[in-house]
Amino acid sequence: MILDIVKTIFFSVSNAVIFRNLASFQGSVLDLLAHEENIKTIVLVRKGQKLPFEFGAHPNILIEEIDENIKRNIIQNAFYFFFSFLIFTDTTKLVSSYGVRADKPRPLWRFWNYPLKIFISKTFGKSEWVKKVLAPKIYLWLFPERLYKNLFEKYRPDLAFLPNICIWPNDLQLLVEAKRRGIKTVGMHGNWDHFSKYFIPFQTDKMLVWSEPVKEEAIKFQSYEQKSVEVVGGPHVDYFIGEASRESRQDFLKRLGFAPDSIVILFASQGPYSLDGADLVEMILNWIRVGELDKKTRLIIRPHPSGIMEKEKYERFQGDPLVYFDSAKDCQLLPGFRHYINVLRHADLLITTYSTVGPDGVLMDRPVIVAGFDGYKKRPIYQSVRRHKNFTHYQLISKIGGIRIVEQQAEFLPAIKDYLANPKRDATERAILRRKIFGWTEGKNSARVIDVIKKTLYNERK
Repeated sequence: MILDIVKTIFFSVSNAVIFRNLASFQGSVLDLLAHEENIKTIVLVRKGQKLPFEFGAHPNILIEEIDENIKRNIIQNAFYFFFSFLIFTDTTKLVSSYGVRADKPRPLWRFWNYPLKIFISKTFGKSEWVKKVLAPKIYLWLFPERLYKNLFEKYRPDLAFLPNICIWPNDLQLLVEAKRRGIKTVGMHGNWDHFSKYFIPFQTDKMLVWSEPVKEEAIKFQSYEQKSVEVVGGPHVDYFIGEASRESRQDFLKRLGFAPDSIVILFASQGPYSLDGADLVEMILNWIRVGELDKKTRLIIRPHPSGIMEKEKYERFQGDPLVYFDSAKDCQLLPGFRHYINVLRHADLLITTYSTVGPDGVLMDRPVIVAGFDGYKKRPIYQSVRRHKNFTHYQLISKIGGIRIVEQQAEFLPAIKDYLANPKRDATERAILRRKIFGWTEGKNSARVIDVIKKTLYNERK
């Protein structure tokens, strides 16, 4: 390996979640890159995005703002539609039918293209040649604009690291420009549920994934070759389980104004994706007051980060002495990230709906209940939380266990009582699920990312 030659890499930090998971803490991927003397890292951020890069002053790190362009003409939009639905999973089925948000039911006229999506996936989507040869060629022909041509000419990178390639369109544009130039690429998914949403018509040379089931999805849904996908674990897990994020239970309870012997239930709202969180909160508070739950029980209400509908749903609980209103504001920045981790760490029980917060609770070995019913109501399926159990990624949870899914109101209180009395129940299943979603939990995931980047950069074979 020739390490005395300085190499340049692009590192796309497309949003605050990527910043939090890969660039915000000591020992993060960006921090480790900053200590690589022979690698110069150009961090690409959206113009106007204000992120507190602690490592941005390092001589090996340069922050570069880039433009974004998601405007497309009618032909380009039609092709985007075509290649996106070369896969049609249970997740895309839900998105294409009822929609994900319960506050905005999908109007009937929008269903006209549902059969077309199925047709595309069942015909063209069956052909690897269409996915891996034809679709990329058509893309290059229909999208001659090269938004990042000057950026690549300015820095002449040896490698592009694109850690949100499945969701962020600008990462796709960066990947396309790298492909045009024959520049090496390493990709990653922004979250564990991304590969099953839409098809991406270009592949990175190496795709890094958190775990084996996610690797299987990259191969199944995104047509990656087995040898191109490498399991490295979730980089943010290093901070989750590390000492740097840890706050003592005594200090945590004191900060929230709870007594030292409090029993803590965390309710994580799903915002516009679930309409009846206030019903669940009301049930829990009533059970505390009538003695069905221990009088020392206190409830943390954590709104959805979007804030949509949250004030209207929960404002009637303001001032309740049993309630602490948490905030998801700035949860992608380090202080908010640390607080979120400790809310999970010190909750005796996490209750949510079909949210990715559930697996975060599992990561901290907390008992987790998914309330898979509509509070006091019986909503039509297009507005019901029940439709979310069909998400492709949540089907993994259903198979393994480790998160208890309660689908009837009558089962809710017994499930809460059981977990509070027996917090170790389902611990074995939680450990399995933790490994299946997040991969390794020994604190070396960010280092594994760096290892693959370096091996790809210097043409080392594994």
